[in-house]
Amino acid sequence: MPAATIGDNSKEERTRRVTLAHYHRKDRDLDARAASISAEKKENRLNAKAAGIPSSQLDHLLKSFKAEDQQKPVDKLKRDMENLAYLGLIPDPSIKGDLFSRVDRVDNEGMIRAKGYFAGLNGLDRVSGYDGGSADDKLWLESFDAGKSEYETEIPDIMARIEAAASKEEPPSGDDDPFPDGED
Repeated sequence: MPAATIGDNSKEERTRRVTLAHYHRKDRDLDARAASISAEKKENRLNAKAAGIPSSQLDHLLKSFKAEDQQKPVDKLKRDMENLAYLGLIPDPSIKGDLFSRVDRVDNEGMIRAKGYFAGLNGLDRVSGYDGGSADDKLWLESFDAGKSEYETEIPDIMARIEAAASKEEPPSGDDDPFPDGED
């Protein structure tokens, strides 16, 4: 089979064209997957919005979850609270002693429970990161199981309500005539 006439048909040029085609194919496939993932994420955000969860909350939760330094989101929250108090939009937490100031005093046990519960609720791996068999490990695993159990118990009802609400938007199915012939 003779090579198509494309101009320079040297071995070097053919190799370059084929290599370019190879990377273009990969790039095209990656772009299609990214578009698909983007559409899926958009649909998830719309469903969350319909359930009363704003995208900004999901963005914040994901950013905090992915933070390498878990203290950074806490420090940012403190600064945001100070700014809101400074503007008079919320009571000053340092004076009022509200919930935020108590967050500063959460003990280690409370933090371990919260992390384990979050991991179970969100379907993460059942690995605490603490020494296996230690009190912290057992506490984390217990909290993980509680979070996982709550998710598994509650999600079927939540999804059923979402599906029921969605089906109410669809036209009724069946042979019932919505305008039966009757007396005029």
